Formats: sequence, structure tokens, C-alpha cells
Amino acid sequence: MPVCASADGTILHADLDGDGRLDEVRDPEREGTVAVVSDSEGDPWRADLDQVLDWWNPRTSGLEARGTFGDFDGDGYVDLALFFSEPHLGDDPVDNMPVHEVRYGPLARDLSSDRVGPIRIGWGGFVYGVRATDQDGDGRAELQVFQTAGDGAVNHFTGRQDDGGVTVNEETVDFHDRSSWKATDLGWSDFGTCPED
Repeated sequence: MPVCASADGTILHADLDGDGRLDEVRDPEREGTVAVVSDSEGDPWRADLDQVLDWWNPRTSGLEARGTFGDFDGDGYVDLALFFSEPHLGDDPVDNMPVHEVRYGPLARDLSSDRVGPIRIGWGGFVYGVRATDQDGDGRAELQVFQTAGDGAVNHFTGRQDDGGVTVNEETVDFHDRSSWKATDLGWSDFGTCPED
């Protein structure tokens, strides 16, 4: 099914669970704190990353979840790139990211998947946000990762499908502070704007 987004890139319309109906994914802050709202006729469902974090492992207390949806492997199904990492309050980030994986679609309604691949990333510092893009228009989403560099800085990295997972390039695309990274234009609007928007 076609995938499209709102003009501001905060809402994605895509068939997540493969039932032939479009679901709505909301990311109002554009930082990867996504929630799914499906108003399918007679069979509505909802899911968010907090629910995924709750059932994954009780030892995840204090971690924050970030995720984004895009077709990373180009098979026509929307996938979920998911991170759980530990925030830091001081200048020195901690290396604690127990989950960095891609759940390949179609997804179950609890956002689980029968096929999971790794996200290969250089280290486990806090991920402030993630976005999916298709800047080159090849039908395979790129993963944009905004990760702490310590001292109030945020590094921007790009990941692409590779060998059953997503490999994040260790070369920094851009460098931001903790507020300016949100202003980047990257995001779901690369997939095309929905007609009503």
C-alpha cells in the first residue's frame, strides 16, 4: 500500500500490520516517541513505544525508547527501527543501549515481529531521536540517528539496510546541540505528502 506523510512530517500513514488498511503513526515532537493509532473499521488498535518497553524486560527501568517506521529493506512492508538507551544528566554520557534492532514488517499489533535484525551502531550512548527518510528516492528508507556526543552535543549519523540489519555509518553527517537537531528537515515527508495535506 502507498505510504505518505503530513506536510510537517509528524504523521505517517502506512499499513503496519499487513491487513490492507492504512494505520496512522504519530510523532508530534519529531524525535522518535511514536504512537500508532489505527481506526480500522470494526477492529481499531493502538500501540506505543512505552508498551513495547514495558513488556520487553523489567530491567529497562530508567531507559527511554525511540523508534521510527520506514521500509528499510525495500520489500514493501514498513519496518520499525527501535532503540532503548539510558539518558544522562551530566556532561559524560553512559554506554547503555541494551536494544538497537529493526523489527521487519508486517508487524504484529504489539509492534513485535517474526523477523528482527540488528542495528549496528558504534556505541551505546543515549539516542535523542530517530527519523526515517528516503532522500535518494530508491524505496529503501535511511535511518537518521541523533545520538549524544557528550557535553550537550548531538551527533547525526545515517544508517542503511545491510546484511540482515541496518548499519549506521560511523562518520558524522552533522553536529548539533540538544535543541537544534529537532529543526532539521529530515523525516517522513520524504515519502510523499498525503493528498489531504
